[in-house]
This record gives sequence, C-alpha cells and structure tokens, in this order.
Amino acid sequence: MATIRQLEAFIATAELKKMSEAAKHLYISQPTISQIISELEKEYQTKLFERHAKELQITPAGSLLLKSAREIIAIQTALKQNMKTINSIRSLHIGATVTVGANIIGKIVASMNKLYPDIDISVTVTNTENIEHMLLHNELDLALSEGIITQNDLIAKPAFLDKLCIICGKDHPFANASCLHAKDLRNQNFILREKGSDTRALFETFMKVQNVPYHVKWESSSTPAIIDAVSYNLGLGFVSQRCVAEKVAAGVLFHCPVQEINLDRFFYLCYNRTHPFTSQMKDFSDYIFSLSKDFS
Repeated sequence: MATIRQLEAFIATAELKKMSEAAKHLYISQPTISQIISELEKEYQTKLFERHAKELQITPAGSLLLKSAREIIAIQTALKQNMKTINSIRSLHIGATVTVGANIIGKIVASMNKLYPDIDISVTVTNTENIEHMLLHNELDLALSEGIITQNDLIAKPAFLDKLCIICGKDHPFANASCLHAKDLRNQNFILREKGSDTRALFETFMKVQNVPYHVKWESSSTPAIIDAVSYNLGLGFVSQRCVAEKVAAGVLFHCPVQEINLDRFFYLCYNRTHPFTSQMKDFSDYIFSLSKDFS
C-alpha cells in the first residue's frame, strides 16, 4: 500500500515531469525520488512513466494512480484541517435567566453558531439568583439576565429592552379592561415566579410601594406553567410580554393595563470582572451589542 510520502513524491513527479525538479520541490534527493517511483511500479506491477531524454511522460496506469493519489492527499489535507479545527474549538458557557431562555437565547445561539462555528456554546437556564452565584464562581463565562445584578464583582451592561405585563384569562373580570389602577389588584390571586427571580422581585417591590395586599396562589420557575394556569382563570400573572404575545393575539390571554406600574426593564449582559475576557466572550459580546435594543 502506497504511503502518503510516496504519493506526494509521485504527484510532484507527474506534475513537474522531471525527477530532479520533484526532488527540489520536496527537498529530498533525486535518488530518493527514483527509488520511490520504482517502489510504486513494483507495488502496482505496472509502469507509471515513460522515460524520455527531456522529460517523463505519464502512462495510462500512471494517470489512473495520479487521479486516486490526488483524491487521497485531498482527504488527508481535509482531515488535518478538521483536526486542527477540533483542537482550536473555543468553549463558551452562557447563562440565561428564565425569560431570556424561553424567548431569545435559542435565536442568539443559532446565529452565533453560523457566525462562529469554532465556538462551542453551552447554555444554562435558571433564575437571577442562581446566575449571580454561577458567575461569581466562574461556572459561567457570560450571562443574559432580566434581573438587575447586585453583586459588586459582576459587571452588567443593558442589552435588550423588555416589557412586563399583568395578564388574566379570558373569563377574568379584568379581561378587556382598558385601564386599571393599583388598588384594583387588592387581594387578587396571583400566580408568580419563584423567589430569587427578578420578575418576582419587581412585582413584590411594585405591590409594596403601592401598599396593595395580594395572595400568592401558585409559584413556579416555569413561565409556561404560569401562563397555562392563568389561561384557566386560576389567578393573575406577571410576566414578560414576549412570553404571551401569541396567546394575547389569539384572545386566550389579556393584558391588564395598570397605570401606576412601570413595565419597562432591560435584559443585561453580565460577567465576572475578574474572569479573563476571552476571544469567544468578546465575539459573543460584540454580537449582542450589534443587535437592536428591542431585539425579539
């Protein structure tokens, strides 16, 4: 079986038509080239070149070998390149809070995979409290969070605008209400995110400032579970508008517009200030900030 070295010598000889030129091209001696051609002719029991005074002329058998030899070398070259790519894969572990994870992180990672195929992205979706913990312990490189990061060792830069809303089912008295006030929420049943969620924290702050009592009937780390419960009129919900746009458009859920509540917030790109800012982190960060603030 011919070796890669022998095939490279044969190809050079066939292309340059002189063993002396092939030897120079490959930085080996002419006798070595001559020996390799002889070994190949012995291996395949056929003449590969007609020897003429000025140059070599390849035989039909030699032309057949040349075609196969080029294919083999191409495969070998591709293999080497692929192995180099594997060795240069840049790993990136991204965190996403639940709302981000449910609405935009998939689109972002899919786009990144096309733009930077050498970056291997893994994602963890959890609440803001856990995201902070993982960033502080360098278990994440970067994170996209809907929550305001409070830890001094973490840097948070606003990336996307998000809007929150109170929602109800179609059979709730608030359905189709054009305007509500904070006092209308008094003693209402709510289905909320779990403690440690920024969405939950924002809701609690709002209700405390407005001095409005309420009942937490359900709590869940799953936004789809909250939306499902609200659709069955089991309580009011407090979620990102991104999460309910389709169901609101379909008339399954309704927005409950409350005058006193500020519904705008940002999703933040976050990282540990002591974490080395790698090239893959920079590529991800640059991509995020190239997008529109109202990316959806």
